[in-house]
Amino acid sequence: MSQESQPIRFSAQYKLITATIVIALTILLYQQVVHVLAPFIAAIITAYLFNPLVSWLQRRTGLGRAIWIVVLYVIVFLLIYGLFTWLGPIIIQQSRDIARQAPQLASEIRNIFEGREQVEFGGFVINLAPVEDQLISVVRDLGTWLSGNVPRLVVSALESVIYALVYLISTFYLLMEAGELKIWATNLIPAPYRAEIGSLGTQIDGVFSAYIRGQLILIAIMSVLLFIPLSILQVPYALVIAVASGTLEILPIIGPWSAAGIAIISTLFQAEMSFGLSHGSMAALIGVIYFTLRQIEDNFIIPNVMGPLVRLHPVVVIFAILAGGAIGGAFGLFIAIPMAAVVRILLSYLYRKLIDQPEPPNSPLETSEESTKPKKPMIARVKRDA
Repeated sequence: MSQESQPIRFSAQYKLITATIVIALTILLYQQVVHVLAPFIAAIITAYLFNPLVSWLQRRTGLGRAIWIVVLYVIVFLLIYGLFTWLGPIIIQQSRDIARQAPQLASEIRNIFEGREQVEFGGFVINLAPVEDQLISVVRDLGTWLSGNVPRLVVSALESVIYALVYLISTFYLLMEAGELKIWATNLIPAPYRAEIGSLGTQIDGVFSAYIRGQLILIAIMSVLLFIPLSILQVPYALVIAVASGTLEILPIIGPWSAAGIAIISTLFQAEMSFGLSHGSMAALIGVIYFTLRQIEDNFIIPNVMGPLVRLHPVVVIFAILAGGAIGGAFGLFIAIPMAAVVRILLSYLYRKLIDQPEPPNSPLETSEESTKPKKPMIARVKRDA
């Protein structure tokens, strides 16, 4: 007599053991393959950024996703090729010039501080020797880094053909199957909780998408806005400084002021000043330009580009930057702010669950839940009100 087939069911203890083993094996696997993850992480980020555009184009035209992905690849390739052809030689040349002049700049800094290592101000004696040593160290390190790394950075795509192919192929498949991946991830959530957790995911997605897309737009805008006045004032290496300043925008608080410092220091050692300005006047003018653009960025560009989703207290921002840099290096600095915003969303959600507090009115969770309920047509409501 055959016995009826029954599914294997894990007890709570076995579920915990299984989850622990899976997590441990995942960590071990990550440690072994971390050096090959870069193209896959880049592909995930790229697909995440461009999936809304591809989906919108597909809906508007009715053409397949594959066609628009290929079109997107061609457009991006042409833009990158044009930028490398136009800007690449200029950036390389100006970077090499900075590297060659680094020893001279270090010598000029030493001459400026010679005999002025101590300054008396208001009865206090300020020792400037550490400042001198730091400036000289920064200039020398910058020259060494530029001479060895900038050319390599410019042609890194050509030297990493395999990684580039892996990145392009992975991005293509992720963009093609974005809808299926979303359904797969949704099905992992137990059915009774999908609406609530899905709404939480929507909030997190809003933070990340607003921040990452906003930062990329911000880099381009600030690079252009800074290059215009720097080139008019004939600041040496205006293009390199403008691009570096725009790129430093990815480091909140620290980045913009570091960029301003680089631009001001470069004008102090400019051989010929334009418009009859002195070195001090030029440095002050550059400082005013950076300060003005910073105010425009904070009050107009960022609110319109990123919105209020990632607004955090300044102290939280500083802590997030330091923690992100300590944990993840340069990449940690880049994602520190959106991760802090995500943690804020999760902690707020968990706090409401711990104290059994309902979602606040008009919250994204309530909106999501209400949107799943059937609604009467507008005409019926109008007639009833009448």
